[in-house]
Formats: sequence, structure tokens, C-alpha cells
Amino acid sequence: MIRSRLKRYLILLATSCSLAGAAVTGHAVESDGSRIRFDATEHDFGSIMDVSTYDTVFRFANTGVAPLVIEQVKAGCGCTTPALEKKVFAPGESSEIAVTFKPRGGGRQTKRITVFTNDPVEPTVTLSIKADITPFVTATPKMVRFQNARTGAGQQAVVRLEAIDPEFSIRRAYVTGLAAKYFGVQVLPRPEGITTGPRNVLVSLSPEAPWGMQYATLNLDVNGRPEPGGEPVSHTAKVTVNAKVSGTLSANATMFQVGIVEPGETFSKTVVLRHTQGKPFNVLGVAIDRGTVDDMRVEFMPAPDRDDSWLLVLTGTPARTEQAVRGEVEITTDVDGEEEISMRIGGMARAGSDRRAPATPRPAP
Repeated sequence: MIRSRLKRYLILLATSCSLAGAAVTGHAVESDGSRIRFDATEHDFGSIMDVSTYDTVFRFANTGVAPLVIEQVKAGCGCTTPALEKKVFAPGESSEIAVTFKPRGGGRQTKRITVFTNDPVEPTVTLSIKADITPFVTATPKMVRFQNARTGAGQQAVVRLEAIDPEFSIRRAYVTGLAAKYFGVQVLPRPEGITTGPRNVLVSLSPEAPWGMQYATLNLDVNGRPEPGGEPVSHTAKVTVNAKVSGTLSANATMFQVGIVEPGETFSKTVVLRHTQGKPFNVLGVAIDRGTVDDMRVEFMPAPDRDDSWLLVLTGTPARTEQAVRGEVEITTDVDGEEEISMRIGGMARAGSDRRAPATPRPAP
């Protein structure tokens, strides 16, 4: 009996010492190195309007025993700009990350900033800002699409503009972007006798717009008062404008959309080029202009069992993460008036993307 009790006591004592040692060891590991601690990781601006910029700060301290290195502070979008005066902080030192927010759009929004550090326990910290945004100007539609445009034939669309201030004025309307010269804009007058309320803007696609996708931005500079009797402000509303222009030839995709791909992974994207009248034609050559991936290339071949379609197969292997996959595919054909056509390439290489290989589209019937 005595021996049994003694044995139990020794086992309990050994277990207690082991647990205590583990706790001490765990504490030592946890406190070793740098540690970043934020006073708060979230800020809510509440209800705001998109005519101003808004600022806040995220205060932090290095509570560890080694220098803290902030390797990168990365915003999730272009409307959020973080700023940090330096990158290395001694143990016990405090500082702050300043964030400037320029709201766009409307409704409840959350924007995130990722902080990368040498903290061995928490190497990344996500900060967030939130706001309920009221747009000063609202455009309907928010995007103008000329989906079935034909070469040599122009098109028109109307954008309706409304503002918080019913007496707002449009100071200037203009188009910017790669294909700006193929779009026109005209501010239409209000109906006779009406001096307040919405305005209509006429957007035109030129008959000179070439084959392929054309992208631009409609900019509308307006003046008005966010509050009755308040100070007038100037604000620019932006509307995306694009056109898919086809002619004798048509493609089953607007561009070579590669998507997100793992660095070192070979991607493949197929586009089908078809004669809209069902007639045979030939692709004479294909080249890539301004490609950002060194081994990117396009193979072209007639579509199986069809003489009115060709397959264009884009492949490439990006070498590094955060590498843009861009370029222009220049296509030469024997079709009158469409001897030279082009399609854009779009994508991004990003580690951890877990991207599936894209399916090869079939020729349109």
C-alpha cells in the first residue's frame, strides 16, 4: 500500500514538473523575437460622402525583445493609401500607420490593409476600414457596353446622371483611355423650362472603331453642393465604357483571359476565331506584342471538322509571383478589311492561387 501511494506521488510530481517546464518553455518561445501589437485593427468612418478624402491612423508597438521589421504594408485597392515613416522599430518603440481613404462607389464598404512583419508568431496582420458611402453623383448605367458593334457602323447610348444637389451642373465631359478616340460624348440639355434634376449624356461609338475590344472611361466633372447652403464642390464621376467590335470575323471571347495562375505553372487559353458568314478563310500568322512573360506564344490551327473557324492557343509560364500576364496578340488573316486584328492578354501570376486549368472552348455553331 505504501509503495503504491509513493509510486502515485512520484508520477504526479513528474507530471507537474513536466507541465511547468513546458509552460515556461512555451512562454520563452512566445516572448523571443519581435512582437507587433496594434491598439486597434479596425476603423469605421461611419456615414460619409465620396467628395472628400478621409484619414485615420493605426497605432502599434513592438512588445518583443528584438527589433521589429515591417517588411511591407499593402492596400487591397487603389482607393486606400497607407503610409509608414520607417520600417525598423526597437523593442518597446511605438509608431503608427497612417491611412488615407478616397471613397468610390456607394453603400457599405470594407477595405483591408495587410501588414507583413518579422514577428515570428504573427507575421501578417490585417487592418480594415469601413464606411457607409453616399455617392454625390449617380450614373445609370454604371457601365456602358456596346456588345454587338460592327465595324463601320457606329452606336449610341445614353447615361443618366443624378446628384445630391438637384441644381448641379456638368462642367466638362470627356473620354480617356486606350480607345478614347473611338468614343464621343455630348451633354444633352434639360427639357425646356426645367432647370434642376437629372441630366442625360449621349455616348457615341465611332464607325471608325477597329475590330476587337475597345476600352475607355467617361469622365463627368460636376459642380454642386453636398448640403443645402453648403460650400460648392467639384467632383468627377467615372463610367466605364467598352465595345466589342466584330466584322466579317468574330471571336468567342473578348480577350485571352488567363486569370490567376501559379508561378512556374504553364497556362493555356484557347480562342476560336470564326467567319460570321460561314466561309473558309486563313490565319496567315500570329505574333505577340509587348508580352510580359518571356516564353509566351500562340499556336494557330484550323478548327477540327470546320473550314470557317481557327483555333488560337496561347501558352506561357510566368516565372515569379505578382507578375502581370499582359500583351497583345496580333493576328494576320486573308479576310478583306480585317487583314490585321488584335486581342489583348490579361492575367496575373500569384502564389497560392490554386487555379484550375481553363477549359478549351468549342467553336460556336
